[in-house]
This record gives sequence, structure tokens and C-alpha cells, in this order.
Amino acid sequence: MVGNVLKSCQFYGYAVIQILIEPRRFFTELPKNATMAKSLGFCVICSLFYVTASLLTGTYPSPVKMGGVFFLNSVGMVFIPAGLSYVLMVMTQKKKSRFPQLFSVCAFSSGITLLVSWMSMFLWFTEPWKWWLIYTGLKNTCEIPWKPALVILVLTMIIQFFFLYSLYLAFYK
Repeated sequence: MVGNVLKSCQFYGYAVIQILIEPRRFFTELPKNATMAKSLGFCVICSLFYVTASLLTGTYPSPVKMGGVFFLNSVGMVFIPAGLSYVLMVMTQKKKSRFPQLFSVCAFSSGITLLVSWMSMFLWFTEPWKWWLIYTGLKNTCEIPWKPALVILVLTMIIQFFFLYSLYLAFYK
């Protein structure tokens, strides 16, 4: 049990350092190192850090409720681009790689950006960085050529934007 926890912490530290220093190399080695459970675990750890930092730096009338919202949002936003990108990849590339690989790319890309996105105005830096990391992962992990990877990325961004905008219109207007 303790050995598994230590291995998980070691992988988490390795992933953070590699994504920050050499993201192309990390995403090239990703198919050998990551499983869906490890990817989701990485995202959950980063989300917990994000939730804690957000709650400590803001004043909320119900911190427990806001913590739950922050956590579900940060973990849930991994599934949307992963699912959209997979559908687009199947439609345009005739299914070049498996969903767990693509999910890992989105989980690691989103997770690393969550570590700094709790700071005010860092959204303007972390979102483009996240999408660049997803593009890098599409090229290196999923082995998609650069043009189709760019098409998948842009279409995913556009569809996600209009999906979230339609939710805004449905629930807040």
C-alpha cells in the first residue's frame, strides 16, 4: 500500500516537472507511462490544489458548496474536450488512437494549468497554454500530423465554446 502511494507521488512529481520543462518529450513518452486511472488521479490531485487555493484566496458565503462546484468544474472540464476531440478524431482521422490516450492528453494538459489558474487573471495565460499542450499531445501521443491535429483542436474549441455559451443562455438569461 505504502509502495503504491510512493509510486503515485513519484509519478505525479515526474509528470509536473516533465510537462513544465519538456512537454513534447512528456507527451511522446505518455503512451508507455499513463493509464486512464493515473491520468484521472493526476487531474484530481491538481483539482484539489486548485479548489484549496481558490477557496483560500476568495470569500464565499458557502465555501463547501463552492469547493464542490470548483472541483466538479475542474475535473468535468477534462471530459468535454476529451470527448469532443475523440469524436472529431474518429470523424476526420477514422479513429487513429484510443480514447484513454486522448483522455490522458486532456487530463495532463488541464491538470498542469490548474496549478496556476486559481490566480486572478491567469486564465488569459493558462487557457492558451492548455490548448497548446493538447495540440502537442495530439501530435506526439496520438501521432496525428500537425494539420489534422490543428483542425481537431480548433473545432473542439469552437464546439466547446458554443456548448458552454448555450448552457449560459439556458440557465442564466
